[in-house]
Amino acid sequence: MMKKRIFLLLLIFCLGLGGCGKKEEQTKKKTTATEETGIASKDAMLTLSMRIPETLNPLLNREETVDRILKLLFLPLLDFDESGKACPAVAQNWEFSADGRSLSMNLNSNIRWQDGTALTADDVVYSVNTLRNAPEDAVYKQVMNYVSGCSKTGTNSVVITFRDSFSSNIDALRFPIIPAGYYSGQSDTNTKPVGDGPYEMESYQQASEMKLKASASYYGSTPQISEIRVKMTAGEETDINAFEQGMTDVLVTNAMDAGKYADESVSGMHQFTSNQYDFIGFNFRKELWKDKSVRQAVAYAVPRDNLKESVYLNYAAMTNTPINPKSWLYEENVATYEYNPTMATTFLKNSGWTDADKDGKLEKEISGIRQSLRATILVNQENTGRVQIASKLKEELTAIGFEVTLDKVDFETYQQSLESGQFDLVVGGWKCSEVTDLTPFFGTGGSLNYIGYSDADMDTLLTAARTAVGEGQTLLAYSSLQKKLAEELPYISIAYRNQAVFASKNIGGEVHPVESNVFRGIEAWTYQKGE
Repeated sequence: MMKKRIFLLLLIFCLGLGGCGKKEEQTKKKTTATEETGIASKDAMLTLSMRIPETLNPLLNREETVDRILKLLFLPLLDFDESGKACPAVAQNWEFSADGRSLSMNLNSNIRWQDGTALTADDVVYSVNTLRNAPEDAVYKQVMNYVSGCSKTGTNSVVITFRDSFSSNIDALRFPIIPAGYYSGQSDTNTKPVGDGPYEMESYQQASEMKLKASASYYGSTPQISEIRVKMTAGEETDINAFEQGMTDVLVTNAMDAGKYADESVSGMHQFTSNQYDFIGFNFRKELWKDKSVRQAVAYAVPRDNLKESVYLNYAAMTNTPINPKSWLYEENVATYEYNPTMATTFLKNSGWTDADKDGKLEKEISGIRQSLRATILVNQENTGRVQIASKLKEELTAIGFEVTLDKVDFETYQQSLESGQFDLVVGGWKCSEVTDLTPFFGTGGSLNYIGYSDADMDTLLTAARTAVGEGQTLLAYSSLQKKLAEELPYISIAYRNQAVFASKNIGGEVHPVESNVFRGIEAWTYQKGE
């Protein structure tokens, strides 16, 4: 049951390339955001949006848009830059033990809570214990899959212990820290947050709006924008309507929607590479795909440049490995397969596939029987982008001699086909965790290894990458692993899709969103209400 639950959660994230089909529906509806949700016209104040929160305790919260806003009020234990490397936040420096099972951290002694008290090690210990008892679907609950405990070693120092030696343990430490004194001693903390971030709550109207003001106790640079209004909305469509009508200043959505907001009210689209990864997978239970030359032929038949333009509209980071190309772990020097149908044909010929009767279809004698080169491509019909990729792949494979069937099915059937191994090729995707581990996908018997791949050398490299200690060892291990993945081709990696922050013309300054925090660096933003 757990395997199916994980599978469902991952694939639900990956159903579509974004709201590509929503614009037409919205333009038909003349209802304004005000009529739909009661959002009033805004005055000269930066206005953001989030869903109606169940709680404003960031460790108990279960909603992504609420988490985005709470990042303005609470600092994380560790921050992470555009490449995914850990940066100081509440912790100012840290050191792993030799076995990688524990991490000693010194805290920033200059941080003050918004009630005037100092942040101490007790707050970090309390935060970890709060997460331990948080709802299973809380935003940061997965931290406890990696962290086993936290102990105080001094007023401003702690030791985090992990469940095992794992190279990506540090990536789990992006959770916010809350003040133990306040949250353990108050009864109404769910709607009256006290944090340590650049903003603090000024007022709160249930199910309507929240106002923030620049925090006088923030240890960092004073925000250029002194006040922020946060409107509470019913869903993504309401967010879009409110942004289009100028009632909010920021919209976080798919970068492929750029054309919808290219008008005088929008100052810019600020892209960032998401964790949404697209690939073509081979079913290694089928004898055909155990032949590396055939896999290489398919790789050379993938028109990557065409896909970037026609499917992703150039809003994607094309990748040669399953690691995000923006990551500090990404290895550029791997085997690549640029579009080359002639090379694809050569690999098939070298593997014994020929067109003896000159009908444009390849055959091969196997066990005394002349067999045609056939493939069925599985794809979820509800995912427009991946259907486009699968259709283009069918066209290209047909051109080099395959007989191809496109199996476009509903999500439930798609899931069943993956789990039962009823496919040849699959055009699929994952929303990859920020805690990097490729073992479930490519390790022998891995929980998400739906392609049935197994290789002893790959297992060794996966183990080395998973258990490396320190940046140097980890970088080297992931370099070797990616080179092996590109050489063996259990997947043909295609792209990581881009997301974007669309900002109104009222916003100035540098906007540099990242996947883990779209408002990262908001202290440097400026705001001036247009005429």
